[in-house]
Amino acid sequence: MDSTDNCQSVPVQPPDGRDCTGKSVQQAVPTTPAAVDPPALVLLVHASDTVPDACEELCGGETAHLSVTFADEEPSCPTEEEISGRFGQLTIGNVLADDSAPDFTQSVVTETVPDPTDLTAIGIAVSRFCKHWGDTDEGLTVCFDSLDALLRHTPPADVFQFTHVLANRFASVDAHAHVHFDPTHHEDRVVSAFSVLFDAVVAADCDEPLPEATDEDVASMLAEWTDTALIDSEQDAISEATDEEIERLLGD
Repeated sequence: MDSTDNCQSVPVQPPDGRDCTGKSVQQAVPTTPAAVDPPALVLLVHASDTVPDACEELCGGETAHLSVTFADEEPSCPTEEEISGRFGQLTIGNVLADDSAPDFTQSVVTETVPDPTDLTAIGIAVSRFCKHWGDTDEGLTVCFDSLDALLRHTPPADVFQFTHVLANRFASVDAHAHVHFDPTHHEDRVVSAFSVLFDAVVAADCDEPLPEATDEDVASMLAEWTDTALIDSEQDAISEATDEEIERLLGD
């Protein structure tokens, strides 16, 4: 059976057709990985104890690829002989790793952010990969694992702002990115609120549909988060996204 047969349509209801900045929101189209037209930002929904086939499908073919992983130990990386493009491993967590500055001219590049609560440092690290690998003929794919890990360490308002900033950064370099998410332990309106940030939603290997919240629930939560996170439409203008810009947008 094709792996896309395990994916089900997920209705996404953005509140009143507008996002937290007051601009129109395009409803995320329920789809399968094969139907996603890259570049796009995809919310990949699945149980956290599985690695769905949809992840590999969304990673594309011969591209520069960035894998962002929350881990207790540094994940193993492929060798130059095992990859056809370039591979970046950004590990979030207190792991033993080489603390030298990454060399983006190499085929395999690793970087570590020790503190999983430091959204500014994570944002800067991701943005550097976008800067060096986003403007190439081969293109850039990103696997971010996961939204759950962010929410375990950081309040939802801050994670929402962080995701909003990254979405614009990925769009600025035409990156084809997907973000893993297990909605099991989150309120329905939290799941629905985050969904509005994505171009498409794929639910892989899920027997139950995503929880739904009313438009009013989502609008209320987004209003609360806008007040606390101070999300600014200025983020849409991010192109180069220097370290200073990311720090200003995500810093206290």
